[in-house]
Amino acid sequence: MLQIQVGNSAKINLEKKKDEIYLNDQLFDGEIVRISNSSFKVFKANKIYRVDVVESEGKEMKLKINDQLVEVSVTDHIDQILDKLGMNMAASTIVKDIKAPMPGSILNILVSEGDEVQQGDKLLVLEAMKMENVIKAPGEGKVSKVHIREKGNVEKNQVLITFE
Repeated sequence: MLQIQVGNSAKINLEKKKDEIYLNDQLFDGEIVRISNSSFKVFKANKIYRVDVVESEGKEMKLKINDQLVEVSVTDHIDQILDKLGMNMAASTIVKDIKAPMPGSILNILVSEGDEVQQGDKLLVLEAMKMENVIKAPGEGKVSKVHIREKGNVEKNQVLITFE
């Protein structure tokens, strides 16, 4: 089952059973015809709707329905389970501290105090057991303090970088 959030309106549950589509447990009594990979015609209650996918990034989409722009987000069964377990991840996570995942030596520090970082940005290189490990930002933030120095040794769970 998919949950579809259209703008700020209530969520719509969409489920496909055999070859039939159900919206909020009601059989969809219309017809959907694919025109192209990103265009569809929907026939419902003697009306025709043209639906064009204008933009799509992950599970977020912008649709143009009869020349009206609509933002839509979709969650699947796995997303819903993670949400119920409290394990849903926001699109961007605010970072507080980066701690050493293991003991080792700092080979290279790639950020300075005051730097703004985004999720996935490289922060430093930690050598442990003869392997180089690139430590990346798990979310966005601004570096407030770098607690380490290059060539210095660190212990597991030692705070390496603090963010505002």
